Amino acid sequence: MNSLTKAIALATMIGAISAPAWAGPDTARAAISDPTTIWSARGGGAEFKIHRSIPQDMQLEISAGDSRRQGNSVSWSGLNLGSLEFHAPQGQFEDFLNGAMAFDAPMTFERLGNKVSFDRLFIEPRHDGRYPMLQLRDDQGRVLFYARQIHVFTDNAKQRLVMERMDIHMTEALALLLGEPLFTNQYLGELELEANLNIPAGAQREVLGGTCAERPKWPTQGFRADVGLTDMGFLQDTGQVTVGPDTFEIITPSSSLKNLEGLDGADVPWYRKFMGDFPPHNNDQHPYLIWNMYRFVDNRMEQIGVSGLKHAFLTINVNCTLNCGNSHILWPGCEDVYGIGNNDSDGDLGPRHEVNPRTGVFDSTGSFFDQNGDGVMDNSSSGNGENRMRVLRSDMQVPGAEYYFESWYIVRDDVDIFNSMGYHPVTPNNTSGNNWAYQLDAFKVGAVLDNWVSPSTDPATGSQNVTYQDLANDMGHFKLAVRTEDLGNGNWRYNYTMMNYDIEHGVTGISFPGFDGVTSSVLFHDPDQDAGNDWVAGSSGGSFGFNAPAANPMNWGTAYTFSFVAEGAPPVVQTIEVSMGAGAPQSTVTVDILAPGTPDLVLLDGFEG
Repeated sequence: MNSLTKAIALATMIGAISAPAWAGPDTARAAISDPTTIWSARGGGAEFKIHRSIPQDMQLEISAGDSRRQGNSVSWSGLNLGSLEFHAPQGQFEDFLNGAMAFDAPMTFERLGNKVSFDRLFIEPRHDGRYPMLQLRDDQGRVLFYARQIHVFTDNAKQRLVMERMDIHMTEALALLLGEPLFTNQYLGELELEANLNIPAGAQREVLGGTCAERPKWPTQGFRADVGLTDMGFLQDTGQVTVGPDTFEIITPSSSLKNLEGLDGADVPWYRKFMGDFPPHNNDQHPYLIWNMYRFVDNRMEQIGVSGLKHAFLTINVNCTLNCGNSHILWPGCEDVYGIGNNDSDGDLGPRHEVNPRTGVFDSTGSFFDQNGDGVMDNSSSGNGENRMRVLRSDMQVPGAEYYFESWYIVRDDVDIFNSMGYHPVTPNNTSGNNWAYQLDAFKVGAVLDNWVSPSTDPATGSQNVTYQDLANDMGHFKLAVRTEDLGNGNWRYNYTMMNYDIEHGVTGISFPGFDGVTSSVLFHDPDQDAGNDWVAGSSGGSFGFNAPAANPMNWGTAYTFSFVAEGAPPVVQTIEVSMGAGAPQSTVTVDILAPGTPDLVLLDGFEG
């Protein structure tokens, strides 16, 4: 047997007989009144890919039996057994119903003396969530893997059911067999299936007429677009980067979203980059996803991770209010999912700065993906950790710290950026070697900053959270929150965190007019681990503040922390100034928030009673 720690592919498949005896009863099938909407798929090909670095990080050896090896892939001959039934009203995939497919896959998983071997895998529907899902059972009846976040659709022209970019996760059963319960739901790689369609006689194969005849309804026509992030179900280490003495973990989430509008709302374009020009914007318009990581420590909020920009390319359109049959449009009420492998894809990850965060505009020609500007993709994020979120390992090991993982979609014409984002409290665990597991607590819609200080907080408590918004002047949004602490002897600690959500020109300074008193214990934190570009604190013209060097404005999607002790200056709500980057419609804006008041000279002299 050969040890495999890189991509393992099982090119196999799957013949055409009636549904096998191991398929259990299915109540969803019985509830379908039109039998022509029950389609099936059989025969075709499958590919099971193990992520190149994950087995090694887990101290896991994977061996393959009788096989044909080509480079880093291994293939087995097909077993010609089974079929899957699924619901396809008007030719649009809705959900798996019944049946199973099987293929020979002799493999052994071994870790620290624990060994799990099997010769065959059966792929079956599993119904325990909102989205289509499959389970992989071995020939001993053990469910070893789940296939989640499936991009599945019918290709009626080619008579194929396509199931691609499915995340493969370990089940609890496999984790226990390998001796590490924290491996439950561990992402391993991706599964792809493509099978031949069996379409019942008289079945409708496309959406025609009815309400769909009036669609799409575009935001440019005055219809309201509102896309919400609904969850990030899983986080996964997908590699490491070492820079000098420092090791960074690369962390990637899965994600799910929904068109929150009903039949009176807008349909949202979802066209893959370089796909061509399509309405309503006459380009290859699509949404984008970013993610960030933060810690709360010593009464401060600090950002410790910043991702690149994931370009979306296809929507599966499930659980819809209305599905008009084009997977490059998100229809009313429709939901979509992206898996870890999908969000970590080299060809879909690029730099943030190429997208205007407020408008959602991206020009693929001449972008990171098109190095020579000819309108054809010729580049991807293939460097070690390129355009990934890299988190310093030691930043996740601070005693007493709380950790949060946040993600959000940037959607052109979206009316509410704050329901397009959400977060999980997360507990990082170093399970073994380079492997980390991330335990997620309940998902919440909104900004992490609102968890640190709620926007409804009364300033009289010594904390406050304010939002700046000026869409009329083409500016965008930022939030600024503060926690103050009375240290006694007339000293007050001020901890501020500012988050730039969609101000494309960046933020370059924060100033507290009227306060130029004595400060100490000054601290600045940004997420880049480069002390050479930290903002500079100081007093000038009767005001204290922090100013950015030219190389480090606060770009969109990032949070900076400012902390200091003000002597004899208790907090009062005051007007402070925030400086914008070059080219902004306004060079300075103001917000009212708790800040150091006029220093009390009695306290400063030490004569307080």
